[in-house]
Amino acid sequence: MYTTPIIPQTEHYSLKQEIINKAERIIIESAKLTGNLNIHVINAIKDNLRTINSYYSNKIESEGTHPIDIERAMKNDFSQDDKKKSMQQLSLVHIEVQKYLESTLDISTPSYSLEKILEIHNVFYNKEEMKYALNIKNGDLEVEMIPGKLREGYVRVGQHIPPESNELQSCFNEFETLYNQSKHSTHTMKLIYALCSHHRLTYIHPFYDGNGRVSRLYLDYLLFHSGIQGYGLWNISRGLARNQEDYRKFLAKADEQFNGYNDGRGPLTLKGLEAFLEFMLDIALDQVLFMSEYLKLDSMARKIKAFVELSQKGLLHNIKPLPKESNKLLEHLLIHGEVTRGEAQEVLDVSAPTAISIVKELLEEDYLETNSPRGKLRFKLNSKLSGYLIPDLFEN
Repeated sequence: MYTTPIIPQTEHYSLKQEIINKAERIIIESAKLTGNLNIHVINAIKDNLRTINSYYSNKIESEGTHPIDIERAMKNDFSQDDKKKSMQQLSLVHIEVQKYLESTLDISTPSYSLEKILEIHNVFYNKEEMKYALNIKNGDLEVEMIPGKLREGYVRVGQHIPPESNELQSCFNEFETLYNQSKHSTHTMKLIYALCSHHRLTYIHPFYDGNGRVSRLYLDYLLFHSGIQGYGLWNISRGLARNQEDYRKFLAKADEQFNGYNDGRGPLTLKGLEAFLEFMLDIALDQVLFMSEYLKLDSMARKIKAFVELSQKGLLHNIKPLPKESNKLLEHLLIHGEVTRGEAQEVLDVSAPTAISIVKELLEEDYLETNSPRGKLRFKLNSKLSGYLIPDLFEN
């Protein structure tokens, strides 16, 4: 045994009821997020939160770049500063890999899979933009990392000494076997298993580098895979980035070894894992409740109207004034999801040329999106607008 207990529970120690209650509340509150939003608006929010997720996950590694700069990079508008450009590219890779994981989801395959973990690392670090990260130099360690390949040498992370490289396959055999026991569990228990597995994966430290990013992407994958309704309308990396000191403290606490008869049955501390799980549940619940405060249809509509008006008065920093009447179209899309070009003119209640001009500008400024030049129009949540609709979503 290498990483047991896998959740803070044994035949002699029950999972705390308050842990179960908190996990159940997260599942319920997460599902509520989708309640009054149409699918196109839900998708628009999820698209924006992938950008926010990449921002915060990279920030944990001290390599964050602002969401607005990430969106500029999406249009091939990169910084002239090499370091900032590199960070923009890193964020784009993170978003691309997260999209890939969501699009290749196969519910028939086991959630807990070394193959999937290796795939994430491979897809991430095989990108041309990430080639610079393959030459690992850390103290006496100097090695060329191979994307998607387990490390073959000794590593140390602060005070933590992960399993030897020749133990990694056995670690993952145990990881897959024990965590996949949750396959037929309730959503509540799947959430608990996923959060606990996040520590166990970081404890194993399978790669020379990229373990933090890969483990958080994998946690996103697990939560997405578990079928938690509303996941994607909140993400956990924001909470972890805003509580980095505690995140590292509780990871380290769960790294500790078994400590006596009252500490579970396995090489690692049950009490430490329990403390880590409680921390992660608190973070998850905080993020769900944070988003639930702002994802209310009537409140979003009022704020969109105010955003347009303030932009026209030049009162929003670094935000180009939106066309007059454009709030009518954006508010309409919040409710109806998508409209034809002709319907857009009716909603705006302006002449055809004026409607064409408004739509063109809103598309160029990323407040609308469409699949084709004559396709239906949909609401798009860019970071300029999300920063106003959801205050404190990211740092301005």
